[in-house]
Amino acid sequence: MRRLHFIRSLFIFVAFCAFVNLKAQLSTNEKPISFGIDTEMLIKHRNENHIVTMPQLDMAKIEKEDREDDEYDMPPRYGYRHKVNYNLNNSGTWYELPNGDKLWQLNVVCPNALSVNFCYDKFWIPDGGKLFVYSKDRKYTIGAFTSKNNKGDREHLRGFATGLVFGGDVILEYYQPKNIRADAIISIEYVVHGYRYIKIDKNGFDTSGCCMVNINCEEGQNWQNEKKAVAMILVNGERVCTGSLINTTSLNQAPLFLTACHCLNDTLNEDALSNTDLTYYTFYWNYEAPGCLNDSIDPLPCSTSGATLLANNHFVDFALLSLTEDPINISNYIPYYLGWDRSGDSGAPGVGIHHPHGDIKKISTVASEPVTASNTYFWSVSWKSTLNGHGTTEDGSSGSPLLTADHKVIGQLLGGVSSCNNLLGPDKYGKFSVSWIGTKKENDYYRRLDCWLDSLNMGVQALEGLLIIPAIKTMSTDQQLYSNIRITGTGQLTIQGNNEMMGNSRIIVEGGGKLIVDGGTLSSADLILKAGASLRIINGGIIETRKGFKAPVGALINIENGKIL
Repeated sequence: MRRLHFIRSLFIFVAFCAFVNLKAQLSTNEKPISFGIDTEMLIKHRNENHIVTMPQLDMAKIEKEDREDDEYDMPPRYGYRHKVNYNLNNSGTWYELPNGDKLWQLNVVCPNALSVNFCYDKFWIPDGGKLFVYSKDRKYTIGAFTSKNNKGDREHLRGFATGLVFGGDVILEYYQPKNIRADAIISIEYVVHGYRYIKIDKNGFDTSGCCMVNINCEEGQNWQNEKKAVAMILVNGERVCTGSLINTTSLNQAPLFLTACHCLNDTLNEDALSNTDLTYYTFYWNYEAPGCLNDSIDPLPCSTSGATLLANNHFVDFALLSLTEDPINISNYIPYYLGWDRSGDSGAPGVGIHHPHGDIKKISTVASEPVTASNTYFWSVSWKSTLNGHGTTEDGSSGSPLLTADHKVIGQLLGGVSSCNNLLGPDKYGKFSVSWIGTKKENDYYRRLDCWLDSLNMGVQALEGLLIIPAIKTMSTDQQLYSNIRITGTGQLTIQGNNEMMGNSRIIVEGGGKLIVDGGTLSSADLILKAGASLRIINGGIIETRKGFKAPVGALINIENGKIL
């Protein structure tokens, strides 16, 4: 399958980050402490362990290995992993600053590298400590990484991964205030020497085929919630896939993430029964252009790190992950959890949302109802021309969701032959209905989705998506809402215009949360207010409920000019 040949263009994403000081990962987004310190003082106190240099790469050998990987449908590498053992005790230089604070630096040099990134087998930072990674010329920085990035505690250590920094001369810097007594544990297992690079130009990323359609073109107007669920995956610093957050019947906003099984790292034998630790996986959110053109990226892409593999099935090609760092904690990002349909019905034609060739988020429009492929585990899908192009899929799109016209997942991308040079070529998606119960060959707990997505055993055939409102948000356009909406205790949702709740979706307002209907009509609503929740209707607003409405005890209801039906 062509989709198994992953891209060599991860740098498209990271190169953009370089121009914005690489503030992509879940971090404090601040400058390294040393940038405000006398450089001469630091240089004067460096020791013999301050600089470590990686071996030159044997490119002839690497190119031979890459050709062999292609023959066996292995994803191509962009970087070579040097196995190392560097930590705060055996490498680098410690400095004591004039105010009593401490600073540690390690200079890592990869000859002729285009980028460098790090994988940590042990990572723990005490409250107040800060880790930075930056190029020696200070053009590219990431951090600070803090105790919020810890995956375990000091007695039960786990790993971590930091993103790419361009160039071959990179500095790691750890800062520890004088009042902190617990020492950090930062142990580097791999230095990844990037030897492939694709340069971004001022006109944007645009590394996928010219037929592709940006998610914020007109074709994506009705998919603005669903796009929030889709993320690009960086697997062990070596390859790229796509996947999506997915909803559960408990509506508990658990960070469960659906992708393709072949996106897992076979060389590490990653499997739900044997090796579930996906510490070195990174997930990039909001990686998209603000409009239909490739002229800029907004909002700034952000990332989370780490996951645990819950279930996977090679035959239907799905993998379900639990994300270690919850994207709901990313500032200025509103997560969405996709709804699904396990009935086995293809539904009316919808769309695919994906990251072809590691490019910014794209949308492809299904030409006709998906049909069952020769193997009944899969859907066969073709794409059609739309206003702004003829979206298909490409390498890197693997694992992305196939959505019906009523905005529900019915499969994840396995592979296919479509491209901008083969517009009519079909693609294959693993059927969600088969993944739900597993295959005849593999159907135990770790090979199926139902145990994880319907832990309440509700037995529903279909589930709406889930939109979380953790802050102030306004819906000002007329639209059909294909999702449950949860307004948290810190959230406020103002609905303006005429909006209709589709399917069995409902609005849940937690205590402290606020729902405001400001004119227009909210129809087919199933409204659930918790104690302490607020509902306000103004300017002739109307709520038309499906089941009628009874004011709950403890809810605050203020109808100034409007009504509830």
